[in-house]
Amino acid sequence: MPKEQYFENRNNFIALEDKAWVSAFCQRIWPEEVSHILRIADDAAEHTFLFDLRWDMERTYVPVHFDGEVAWDYMPGDDPEFIFQFNRHQFFICLGQAYAITGDEKYAKTFAELLDSWIKNNPLTEETKQTTWRSIEAGIRAETWVKAMGYFKDSPSVRDQLVKAYMDCLTVHGEYLMTTYKHFQIKSNWGVIENRGLMEIALALPVCDRTREYLDAALMRLNEEIEVQVTDDGVHWEQSPMYHNEVFHCYLEVMRLARRYGIKLPGKMKEKVKQMAYANIVWKKPNHCQPMQGDSDETDLRDLLAQSAWLFSDPVLKFCAYENMDYDGAWDFLKEGIEGYGKLESKEPDFLDKVMESTGNLYVRSGWDENADYFHFRCGFLGGGHGHSDKLHVDLVIGGEDILMDTGRYHYVPGEARTWLKSALGHNVPLVDGSDYLTCRDAWGVDHMSAAYFGDYRKKDGYRYIQGSHGGYLNGKKGNVWITRKVLVIDTDLYLIADEFFSGEKHTYQQLFHFNNLGKVSYSGSTVRYSGINVDGELTVLTEGCEMNLSEGRISRNYNQIETGKQLLAGKETEGFASMITVVSGGDKRNYIAPELSLLPVFGTDPTNPVNPSEAEAVSIVWKGKNYVVILAHRDIGDSCDLLTAGGVKGLGTVIVFDTEIQKVGGTVLHW
Repeated sequence: MPKEQYFENRNNFIALEDKAWVSAFCQRIWPEEVSHILRIADDAAEHTFLFDLRWDMERTYVPVHFDGEVAWDYMPGDDPEFIFQFNRHQFFICLGQAYAITGDEKYAKTFAELLDSWIKNNPLTEETKQTTWRSIEAGIRAETWVKAMGYFKDSPSVRDQLVKAYMDCLTVHGEYLMTTYKHFQIKSNWGVIENRGLMEIALALPVCDRTREYLDAALMRLNEEIEVQVTDDGVHWEQSPMYHNEVFHCYLEVMRLARRYGIKLPGKMKEKVKQMAYANIVWKKPNHCQPMQGDSDETDLRDLLAQSAWLFSDPVLKFCAYENMDYDGAWDFLKEGIEGYGKLESKEPDFLDKVMESTGNLYVRSGWDENADYFHFRCGFLGGGHGHSDKLHVDLVIGGEDILMDTGRYHYVPGEARTWLKSALGHNVPLVDGSDYLTCRDAWGVDHMSAAYFGDYRKKDGYRYIQGSHGGYLNGKKGNVWITRKVLVIDTDLYLIADEFFSGEKHTYQQLFHFNNLGKVSYSGSTVRYSGINVDGELTVLTEGCEMNLSEGRISRNYNQIETGKQLLAGKETEGFASMITVVSGGDKRNYIAPELSLLPVFGTDPTNPVNPSEAEAVSIVWKGKNYVVILAHRDIGDSCDLLTAGGVKGLGTVIVFDTEIQKVGGTVLHW
């Protein structure tokens, strides 16, 4: 009776004809994904587990095998994240899809055995709330269990007794999740994940007064959470694309369930979800991946964009997604979604640059193709435990190939590696005395927080100018230094980065850059050469007297994966104010020619006596047949530092660019 009762709800299972149709579609369009899912299911049948699905929050690279019964609280090594990832049961859905694709009863038997084992061996206790029953895992399991069970309606291996135990345990999950909504959940991705799960449970279990209460509570909480957690930019406040997208996935699931069950969602909620989808468009790199900002992996975004394109009937979202509905979306939206997505038109976004003022992120790109240039400037608030010390960080892609990169996250185990990757030392930022401006207490907490000041973005005469500042080194303990970073984008393959350090003390002022480890990196004098797969580039530190140190660094593209890379630390000791000017360029290695660069003296009211470099500096750049002069004033306009002359050009302003073939006076003033 329990099995019959559970599957009276038409939405609790995938019909045989739907399974056959979607299976054929996936085998035709997504054969690699099908092979991957079958491998995971086959492994599970052998009690072997490896977490390498695209959106597994904590991936693993070494399979774990159990000779006998599975130990659900097993922890290899010193990272408890294995326990948490294990008990989310994503492999249950893989077993269901393998059963749908092949009809092989072994997958149903494995599902029944593992589900029965988990229910019998994992009672909800105060102790298990720290391991197999953390509230976030309870929320995730609600989705994985309900979706997985939907594949096994017609399996003789999934019997009444198991379905009754499953329904009883779902009820325990529901009652538990009704109690977890506290201060932390309101502001955290945990709350969204938990209450998405509560909604799954409310709709899967037979309708009664209590399940109605589950649904009402879930929808109320999810509405509150999206209001609190998602900024006006459409970005989740934790400042990590990985967790933005875990939250985004939850709201897509809420929309999917609402569509299936005829539930009316608040218009503001749907508007915020769409903004989250567009945030993914804005920061999507030419290789279709999210940036490794904060605690993020380098993960392809096109599946989530495909699902959101279908839900919103949005051609721009489809342009940035796959041509066909993605593998997971096919199983969620079935034939209707697959065919509807196929008929949806595609439209290129009508923007290239985008300023996200609320979160302090700016993106510049040359186009939307895979060989495009892409630049990210970061000057925003920390973003909680998943945020890093990345104020004034830059990412740079030229010709579709990373040159300067964020170093990622690696793992959450407290210690040197976690601290280094979270710190300023793991980012492309200005430094003072080779130290971080925050102090990590543990894997999550920090001391000495300070605000960021996203100062300016301007686009004029084809140039872009970006400026930001932070006072992280104004804490006394690590000196009293105010830092401003100015970035001039002459073109999307040529950048001038100028850092200003304001202090009355003596410090070593530095710039730190991490290079893509898929290319070869070398240096000579003050220039670092990057030789990539298809792209070459150069980074030249123009400031005189800098010590250049090219050494081994680290890059972690995925959780539990770390590689060596090259990092440049350039700097000099100075008392009082200092500036550092660096030029970065790149292009197709078949025809790349590095720019000719030099510093020029700057003159003010006295045409015979150059002003002190602490007042103003100028750079000559010869690039692609053009001659540019850039004047940078480090002080306010006035007195001896007003009308400035350098290299035969003159103008007023603190950031001025001259194309000397057409401009001698005035120039393009990008900052007064």
